[in-house]
Amino acid sequence: MNDTQLDKANIDNLTALWRAMGSEPGGMAGLQASRGWPHRFWFDWDHQPELKGHELARLPPRAMVPVWTAGSALERALTSQGFGLVLEQRAMHLAVDGEGSRPEGGLRLSRVLTPAQAECWAALCGRAFGYEVATATVRRLLGADGACLLLASREGGPVATALLFHTGEVVGIHQVGVVPEHRGQGIAHELMLQLMALAREQGARYLTLQASAAGEGLYRRLGFVPRFSFSSYRRG
Repeated sequence: MNDTQLDKANIDNLTALWRAMGSEPGGMAGLQASRGWPHRFWFDWDHQPELKGHELARLPPRAMVPVWTAGSALERALTSQGFGLVLEQRAMHLAVDGEGSRPEGGLRLSRVLTPAQAECWAALCGRAFGYEVATATVRRLLGADGACLLLASREGGPVATALLFHTGEVVGIHQVGVVPEHRGQGIAHELMLQLMALAREQGARYLTLQASAAGEGLYRRLGFVPRFSFSSYRRG
């Protein structure tokens, strides 16, 4: 795939994950809605919506609407309806080459397979990101095709979460979070190396992610290519 195709594949992976978490039609043509966590209302990458202000005004207060292209009609309509910028991210990708091997270190990855483990993952992820993660949504992912929920542990117990989601040739890396008391110890770097190796074992040709400002430097050092920024809006 070329860079333009990978940009689409990046967002397609993300929105496929949101669908797996549970979504429904959002009340206007082409709009998908996740009414629980992650509270996203979105149009797919290649959908150009015909917008009416009163339709956007009906979205629930917690709804977060991503805009893939700066200056688009969607962004203008959102701001005109009182939606404000709440999150900026950068889409990044990495071509997988070579066989590689799992890095040796003190971090152990285990797959989340049971409802009890899903509850632990949700609580830990919520602490890492500072917002509530719905256990019911996490449990739904246990049976979703392509989803792999992971807990990262050291001797004292679990310290970080991650989620791999496989679509076609792409494995998306999501929800990489380290709990506050274990930050600054190199855990995120070691976790990413393990995730990259695991995705390679799963047959990925490309890795994608959506980086916050805090994480972008790490991903660049690991070889991920920055592509485009996108913004998410919420009312008020």
